[in-house]
Amino acid sequence: MTDSCPRRRVRGLTLIEMAVVLMILGLVVAGLLGPLDTQLEARDRRDTLAQLERARDALYGYALTRGRLPCPDADGDGLPDPAFNPADKTTAQCAAGADFLPWAELGVPPGDAWSNRLRYRVRATQFTWPDSDGLCNGSAQDELDLCARGNLTLGSRGDNPATNGVQEGKHAYTAAAEVPAVLISHGRNGFGATSVGGVPRAAPGAPDEFENADGDDVYVTRGYTPGAPDCSDDADEGTPLCEFDDLVLWVVPTVLNAKLVAAGRLP
Repeated sequence: MTDSCPRRRVRGLTLIEMAVVLMILGLVVAGLLGPLDTQLEARDRRDTLAQLERARDALYGYALTRGRLPCPDADGDGLPDPAFNPADKTTAQCAAGADFLPWAELGVPPGDAWSNRLRYRVRATQFTWPDSDGLCNGSAQDELDLCARGNLTLGSRGDNPATNGVQEGKHAYTAAAEVPAVLISHGRNGFGATSVGGVPRAAPGAPDEFENADGDDVYVTRGYTPGAPDCSDDADEGTPLCEFDDLVLWVVPTVLNAKLVAAGRLP
């Protein structure tokens, strides 16, 4: 007796069909991971900016209680170098003009969202030695008073108002001058940074990021750019700006002076 019910033939996927399915799944996963990666980086940038703001607030508070700003941490222990001695003015001459934030001295976390140390630059001794005479002669006497002037400059890029309405994005201009101190995170790419464990990261290749790592008196603060093979950090509007993901804040001299006066630290 024969079976009257027809048998169904089950056919498996061919190699080509499996390859197509895997390709589709790969595209779906890549499409999901792209926005997720962007969201994670945006979160880390927000967190790091908040950390920089807390560090700057800590510097303001430090100046209010001690009448000066701390020197940078030169050896990675979180403390200023050299150790300050109020009887010895040479201890206000920082061991390194630009190095790491003295996080332990300030009571803040040591690094950014990418586990790299925050960099800190201060003008010594105009801002690292407290006022001694109540006179407005800070830059002459190398001490912090209302006449002390910073020696750091913050550059940026954007539109040039002198070109009569032509919209630009790469014109170099001064964002702030006579700045006493700056705080820097070298961002996700970490170029120019040192990890919280003391491991140096790769050096920056783009000129604007290099400016934030070379230890001179000029720094750059501008918007994030992803970079491109034919990029240039100059005024050529025909090429895109190179990669830049540094985050930079600075101690505003007028804000610092206002806080010191309000607290009775300066006349």
